[in-house]
Order: sequence, then C-alpha cells, then structure tokens
Amino acid sequence: MSRIIAKLGRKTLSLALIFNSIISLASAANILAAFYLNTNGWRPYSPYLIDGSLFLLAIVTAVLNIIPAKLVGKVDLGRILFHHYVYGFLASSISITLMAVFAPAYILVFLMPSLGFQTTGLQMIMIYSGLFFVYGGLTLMIDDIHDVSLRLSKTLDRLKLWAYKSSKILQKVHLISSLATVYTAISVYVWLLGNILLKETWSLWDISNIVFATSLLINCLWGLKAVKAKYWFTKLYFDLSRLEPSLHKK
Repeated sequence: MSRIIAKLGRKTLSLALIFNSIISLASAANILAAFYLNTNGWRPYSPYLIDGSLFLLAIVTAVLNIIPAKLVGKVDLGRILFHHYVYGFLASSISITLMAVFAPAYILVFLMPSLGFQTTGLQMIMIYSGLFFVYGGLTLMIDDIHDVSLRLSKTLDRLKLWAYKSSKILQKVHLISSLATVYTAISVYVWLLGNILLKETWSLWDISNIVFATSLLINCLWGLKAVKAKYWFTKLYFDLSRLEPSLHKK
C-alpha cells in the first residue's frame, strides 16, 4: 500500500509540475506578445523588470521543465479503461468545442488568457473553467504521449537520446533560464507588493497576476532543482539505458 501511495504521489507531483509549466508558458507568451506588439513603449512590471524580453527565458524554463517533470512521474501504475491521453484529449477537445459553440468570440482565450478579463460573472467562470480543462487535458496528453503511437514513441526516444548527448548544453541553458526566471518572478512579486497586495479588494486581473507570479516562482525553483539533481544526466540516462542499444541498431 505504501508503494502505491508513493507512486501516486510521484505521479501527482509530475502532473502538477507539467500543468504549472503550461500555465507559465501560456502566460509568459501572452505578456511577451503584448510587449513586442505594443508600439507605445509599454514595459511590463516596470521599473522592477528591466526588460520584457526576459519572459522569453521564462518560456524556455517552462519548456525544459517538462522533461524532468515527466521523469519524476515515470512509475508503473495501472490504467482505468483507457490510456490517460484519451481522457486528456477528451477534456481538451470537449472544452474547446463547447467554447466554439457557446462563446466563439473568446476561443482565442486559450492562447491569450488575458482576453478573458473582458468578461464578467458567469461567462467569466465558464471561460476559465474551460481553460482549466484544456490545460489539464494537455497535461495528461503530454504525460502519456509515448503511448499515442509506436512511431511517435520511437521518435521521442530518439529525441531523448539526442537530449542526453546534448545534456551539458541543456544543463547550462536550463540553469541560465531558471536564474533569469528567478529574477523575473521576484520582479513581478515586488511590483505586486506595490500595486496589488495592499489593495482592500482584488479584481480578476489582480488575482491572475498573483497566480502568474506564483507559477513563475514554482517554475524557476523546479528548474534549479532539476539542474542541481542533474536530471539531464542521471535521470535521463537511466530512462534511456533500456532503449539505447536498440536505437543504435536502427
């Protein structure tokens, strides 16, 4: 029983880290796009964040964090009826379909979450509930992507092998991007302290900034943890140890 609980704990942690990476990636990409497209010299979280382009490194950290998170959750658990990528696909596709039917004007909210701030009341709840299920579905699909097809599984194994051979470079890039994300997260928190946290009441936009800052913080801390534990060397090596001979034969 204790082993099952430990496996479930690792799987839950893995899914939570992947989900957080998706949240950080989408939010940072949203801000980065607004920063580059704005022609009035808008500087996000100024004056504490020196350049909005640093969100690009936050995106890099979020992407690189996914593989170590998947390695943490690599445990042998039984499946209920289907592979959980099926449940993930259903959650995402149903949510997108419902949004397209009942609120087509906000379909782009999945790519730019800030668009949902224009809504209020029940519509806002429905939109962000749909967003949660879309991201949650993507999390399940990413975690179980190897089981989608044999061809895709072999392609991903080859990418893992390339990642292991490039582990020194990936380790350095991951460290640099994680440190930059630490600075970005601290800058956002300091900005929040002066502009939001002292307010008596918070708007949805205020809450979203707090969630974003927390997501960034978790993202950078996990990135530093993965670098310190040398996931790109040790964990990836053990994961590939059963695959490398067969890959070299191809």
